[in-house]
Amino acid sequence: MQLYIFIIITVLLLVKPTINALFLSHLGSEELPTAYLLVAVLAILTSYFYNRLLRFVSIKVITVISLVFFSGIFFLLGYLLYAHITHDYILYAYYLSISLFGVLVTSQFWIIANMVYNVREAKRLFGFIGSGAIAGGIFGGYITSILAESFGSYYVILLASLLILFCIPILLWVWNHRPHNMVKPPKDAHSNTMQQEKSVLKVIFKSKHLTYLALTVGVSVIMAKLVDYQFSDFAHIKITDSHELAAFFGFWFSTFNVISLIIQLFLTNRLLAWFGVTSNLLILPLGIAFGCLLFLVFPELWVLVLLKGQDSSFKQSINKAAIELAIMPVPYEDKKIAKSFIDVVVDSIATGIAGFLLIFVVKELDLHSRYITVIILFFLFVWIVLIYQLRGAYFDSFKKNILKGISRFDKEHPEEDTKPLKFSIIEVLTKGSEKEILELLENLGDSISKKHEPYIIKLLDHPSNLVKAAAIKEIYFFKHDAALSKITDLVETNDDPEVIYEAMEYLLLHTSLDDKTLFEDYLDHSKPYIADAALLCLAELALDNKYLVKRFNLHQRIKQKLDLANDSQLDPPQEEIAELLVTIGYARNSEFFYFINDYLDSKNIYVKEHAIKAAGLSLHIGFIKPVLLALNIDAIRETTIQALQRFGKKIPSYILKLDEKERFDNDIRKHFPKVIASIQSKASLKTLLKLLRSNDAFIRFEGARTLTQLHFKGNGIKFKKTTILKAVQFECDFYRERLGMIRILSETIDNSEGGNIELQIKKEQLVSMLNQELEFSMKAVFEELTLVLNKDDMEIAYYGLKDQSESVKINAIEFLDSFLHKGLKTDLMPLLEYHFIQENEPVDLSSLQQTINSEETCLNFLLKAGAHNTKTAALNLIMLIKDKRPYMDAINGLTTNNNDTISLLAIKVLQAKA
Repeated sequence: MQLYIFIIITVLLLVKPTINALFLSHLGSEELPTAYLLVAVLAILTSYFYNRLLRFVSIKVITVISLVFFSGIFFLLGYLLYAHITHDYILYAYYLSISLFGVLVTSQFWIIANMVYNVREAKRLFGFIGSGAIAGGIFGGYITSILAESFGSYYVILLASLLILFCIPILLWVWNHRPHNMVKPPKDAHSNTMQQEKSVLKVIFKSKHLTYLALTVGVSVIMAKLVDYQFSDFAHIKITDSHELAAFFGFWFSTFNVISLIIQLFLTNRLLAWFGVTSNLLILPLGIAFGCLLFLVFPELWVLVLLKGQDSSFKQSINKAAIELAIMPVPYEDKKIAKSFIDVVVDSIATGIAGFLLIFVVKELDLHSRYITVIILFFLFVWIVLIYQLRGAYFDSFKKNILKGISRFDKEHPEEDTKPLKFSIIEVLTKGSEKEILELLENLGDSISKKHEPYIIKLLDHPSNLVKAAAIKEIYFFKHDAALSKITDLVETNDDPEVIYEAMEYLLLHTSLDDKTLFEDYLDHSKPYIADAALLCLAELALDNKYLVKRFNLHQRIKQKLDLANDSQLDPPQEEIAELLVTIGYARNSEFFYFINDYLDSKNIYVKEHAIKAAGLSLHIGFIKPVLLALNIDAIRETTIQALQRFGKKIPSYILKLDEKERFDNDIRKHFPKVIASIQSKASLKTLLKLLRSNDAFIRFEGARTLTQLHFKGNGIKFKKTTILKAVQFECDFYRERLGMIRILSETIDNSEGGNIELQIKKEQLVSMLNQELEFSMKAVFEELTLVLNKDDMEIAYYGLKDQSESVKINAIEFLDSFLHKGLKTDLMPLLEYHFIQENEPVDLSSLQQTINSEETCLNFLLKAGAHNTKTAALNLIMLIKDKRPYMDAINGLTTNNNDTISLLAIKVLQAKA
């Protein structure tokens, strides 16, 4: 493909300077505007017949026909020049033909390139391929200068007619050797024909992306023609001889291409990586703006050479690559129709507009050509505005492609139903279902008012015990005679533990504690569930009141209950056990903690949940570990987190230290960040942020996920962008380190000592663990980026990358690339491509060569800085290695590790050496 475009541009630069020189020498620069208008008319006619031909003939055949046609045209021109036949209409015809050649044949090349390469390949290769075009410009320009002066212009044209034919075998080879990557047209011939019959204008105007792209290209062409006119006019005034003028144009066109090649080779790919596609489109207009301002101060030819140089150099390098990449997100069928129209018709119409401006503004008003600079400055402003509009459309096109291509887009956290309440509060309280009433009572909170009280009191007669308990909670702080009477009756008539407990709390709150007889009546009640509820309420009220403990013999009563519960001949119901557990928790007497400890291991989930609640209420630090073990039980997780939350601000650091020593399963550890977040303090938030630098990828992922939940909950917690970006950079470095280790260890698996099968298995297990770390690390990256970027965009990108279709994945990569922080792109984008698309493609690991370059350095690194599981796997591997000397320092350090498993294993490895 690079050779193809090299020949095309070489031919263009062989013919264009010659035709331009002949045109200016015989007709003068004043005829250029008329030629611009004729180019526009010719382009419209060509586009009409070209699109009709596309209905029946493939792009390959049309391209071959075009190459043969222009070869014949240039051969005929060479003969006419040799015969000195240079009538005005012939010069016009060839000026128009070379203008059409420049846009049509290059457009066909880029359409084929868009078919051959996907968007990621294009971003890497278009700069390299474009350098072939620039090299062709240099070669063609200098050959023109040499041949035109030595042999005459007709030999230059004849050479061009022969060179262009070499493109045909190149095209056929590319077509036959890269079909697996090509975008395939629809198999249904009828649908294909219908697609072609669509109006190209409808296709363009229907798409904001194509509309802004066409307008951007059009304005850039107008700018280029105005600059070209100024340059040609000043050059024609200074140089009158046609051969000297052709040589002048050839020299400067080639020089501009040398500059363009330097930009293409050393800057284009870097600029595309740093700033993205659409931002790089701003470089050309900003460069021209500088040149225009300079020309207003110094209206000299050297300034126009500089201005033309900026236009030619940037247009053929970074701007060309950016324009070709900007159309990549457009669907193939629309692209096939619109691309040629934009390259040929829009380009030529813009040329015609430039000619119109020159004829009717400059010539009719008899203005000096330097006043064209003012017109250029106006179009500069329009151009920049269009580029900013194109940026948004480009971004949206990738988003649409991903959403369209994703086979299954299922949000992990569906949006809550936010529909308004169907009825008013009073209507729900009087007519609502059990579920509606419970939801309303839960959400009423401080909004309860006096007018609602009668309706809530009526709920005490509701058939549902859940509604009764919720109603008592709502009127807890309101003393109402009717409520007091009903609740008193509930204590005697209802046997639901939750209702009895809530009723007792209400009665005790609204009954004077000086009334010892009434309180003791409940404590000594003949019905056990009432006595148990009264004892539980007493323990809660006496939590910070030692007087009540002593007055009502709380501890003695609890001991009596324990004696009954421990009687082997009795089998108390689970509700009694549950209430007694919570009572002990409130009492906070270590004498009774054995009872809680016994039931923390209960198989009965109901009793176990109350034991966990009791453990949290007790604030006994010895209960933290058994409570943590319950985090993997879905049914009681919220209760478990609430119990741990009661231990206060010290729990975050305590949990992490305990985990370092004891090492819990991942099903438990993944909930640690949520426990830490539940403390709701600055210290807990700092701890969560510290988790993002943990050596354990799993903990980092869970920490990042918890921070994301906090960020989008309620008003949300804001985080410094720099802090989060540093965390992402940490993940990139971690990912690259682990990837380097995987490659080194994978290479040594088959070369294990003496073909030791057990050693190979241990290496494979370690590699598997490292691959798991890569997965968690990548998940952490997306959670962290969600904290500083748009959540919906990150979700779309992630699901796109997880899709089965490679094209959807590629669109997702480009979508991310369009809005990622430029400082992250260099490090993150190659890792994303490796992880989600091309796992066998190389990632640059040169920065690791000094630290991680062998199996020995890998294992030592893991022993010193690895997570618990990788340290264990590394020790098990070293156990089977005969020569353990390179690892002795690291192993000796692990013998005093806080984790008993690691320290004992390290000692075992040392003993195996001995």
